[in-house]
Amino acid sequence: MALTVTAIGLVSSPQAGAAEAASIAVRDGLVWADVDCGAKTLHFVVDTGAASSCINLAAAKRLGLRLGAAIDVAGVDGRTTGYRCAGFQASVGGMRLPQDVVALDLSGPSRACSQAIDGLIGSDFFQGKVVRIDYAHGVLSRQGRLATGSGGTRMRVVNGVMSVPVALNGGEARWARVDTGCTEALIWCDGADCCCPADGGTKRTAGKSVALAASMGSAKRAEVTVGTAQLHGVPVKLHNREIFPGEAGLLGNAALSKYCVTIDGIGERLVLER
Repeated sequence: MALTVTAIGLVSSPQAGAAEAASIAVRDGLVWADVDCGAKTLHFVVDTGAASSCINLAAAKRLGLRLGAAIDVAGVDGRTTGYRCAGFQASVGGMRLPQDVVALDLSGPSRACSQAIDGLIGSDFFQGKVVRIDYAHGVLSRQGRLATGSGGTRMRVVNGVMSVPVALNGGEARWARVDTGCTEALIWCDGADCCCPADGGTKRTAGKSVALAASMGSAKRAEVTVGTAQLHGVPVKLHNREIFPGEAGLLGNAALSKYCVTIDGIGERLVLER
């Protein structure tokens, strides 16, 4: 994947009309969407920071899904075991979810929410399509291909998820995970061993990664740059080590929700609109 970085364009006009759309709600700092599983409706979190779409073990049992081979899953707070789960038939707003998902226990993060998390709509859902998250109007929609020159910052996939170059207080831009499963504005690695420059190579983590993250520790206010977008006085949670190899941190909902966010999984770019 190309590592060329272009500037973010803050555009005011909408792109092509959405052919498919779903209502979303921001609760508990997360983006929720109802997922149609035929006879049942499940409550999923839109989590671009998850390498794979996931289903809670309890929900998988209710749907009668068979669990496959065990798989290692890396999270913000450590590692856990998930299970490959094929043949998942579900959609959100008419948009099909991946059929191959990971089943894992989401009871822990659910305890921090007002309702149980039945699953995660992960990064794999966004691949090969253009999807807009309109926080202000509560809509998740599939868009037409973006026109050339419509702006945006180049994304690349690190550890199976979408990352963009982010700079803190005018420093060097480093790759950070675009993570709607993170309730914070920015979780940032400032330890001596943190690297991952925006123009360099990166390490990789084994297995799948799911960066679902709630509030953690105290925050330091900072100036944050994403492409040409300047975010002032952003509360940043600092870590002394990388959360995931080759990543400088997590760019989360408290920052992303200030914009209408378009994830271009075809052109591999992120567009932020006012």
